[in-house]
Amino acid sequence: MAKRNIGALLFNSKVVSVFLAVLLWVYVVGVRGPDTTKSVEAQVIAVNVPQGYVLAGTLPTVTVTLGGPMNTLWNVTGGYVTPTVDLRGRSEGSFIASVQAQVAGLTGVTVEAVTPKEVNVQLERLETITVPVHAEVSGTLPASLVLGTIRIEPESIEVSGPGSLVGQVREAALVVALDKLGTTAGGNLTVAGDVVAYDAMGNSVEGVLLSPGSVVAILPILDTATLKTVPVTPSITGHPMGGYAVASSSCTPAIVMVTGTSAMLSQIQTISTTSVDVSDDSGILTKQVELILPPGVSLVSGSKAVSCRVVIEQVIVLAIPDVQIEVRGAGLGWKISLGTTSASVLISGTNSAVMALKSSQIKAYVDVSEPPLADGSYAVSVDGLVQGVVSATVTPSSVEADVQKGS
Repeated sequence: MAKRNIGALLFNSKVVSVFLAVLLWVYVVGVRGPDTTKSVEAQVIAVNVPQGYVLAGTLPTVTVTLGGPMNTLWNVTGGYVTPTVDLRGRSEGSFIASVQAQVAGLTGVTVEAVTPKEVNVQLERLETITVPVHAEVSGTLPASLVLGTIRIEPESIEVSGPGSLVGQVREAALVVALDKLGTTAGGNLTVAGDVVAYDAMGNSVEGVLLSPGSVVAILPILDTATLKTVPVTPSITGHPMGGYAVASSSCTPAIVMVTGTSAMLSQIQTISTTSVDVSDDSGILTKQVELILPPGVSLVSGSKAVSCRVVIEQVIVLAIPDVQIEVRGAGLGWKISLGTTSASVLISGTNSAVMALKSSQIKAYVDVSEPPLADGSYAVSVDGLVQGVVSATVTPSSVEADVQKGS
């Protein structure tokens, strides 16, 4: 009887074991699923980058093969996987680094393989420079409006990154499309946007960090009725070296556009500069000076700083004989008889000015509409002179004239 009970007990234990095994199989197949593999793509990231260094470019994407329960791997993406290269102790240069991969948040999942196992890494020194920012404007405004001088805030930004890339950057720009500003009217318009780094050829430079990454452009929109274009006149002071004189002077830009009230603009014919001192100079002189703007008048665009070029040449003398004396200022029906009808003109001036003169340009004349001199004669004057002529002496300096005015 005892043997039968022990047999029954053993029989029941076997049944229970089988039953538990079945339950485990059902769990594995139905809940956990059978073990399988799955490959996902993920970009390699660098860890333990040495201080003062930075990666040149981006690291590639690798294929990571995972192993684990089917039901777990079913919806797994590359976001669960982190492939890394450890740069601890590395220095500047190009080298091959091994890729290690980790899985986060997935129970029972392991990394089976990484392809490729190694990647090329370019490590460079981290450099930072400061470059100016300008507005790169495209499009047009309505015909009645004009764009003034754009102000950028901030005027410069920092550029950081690999030395090979940072060294290419010369400036940064905010692109402003006037056609996309919508309806515009007079006044200041504020535009904010991201900046782009450019090299010396005007090509954009990628792979650098810009700080700040965005700037603000303040665009003055002006009505053409309040604008005027006027020439720039350099203000020359001092005396050149002995025997020399100013042959010519000019500024760059030669003309500027200014804005102000209609009353103020009507009084402005030219804009002068601060003094260009030519004391004891000769040859070609180039100086940076500033425009002198009247109160209430401002530039539409550009800087107040201009470049003035002054040419100083040696003075020479040219004698022009037998210049016909003309009569000017005579009224209708007047009869004029001159005691002398020709004169000699002695011209002193810079070499280029005097040599460029033609005899036909020089005119000697008397103006009989003016009162005669104390002795009754009329002064002989000269015109047709150009810049660079220092003096013109006419002989005789006066002539007798019989003036009979008509009735």
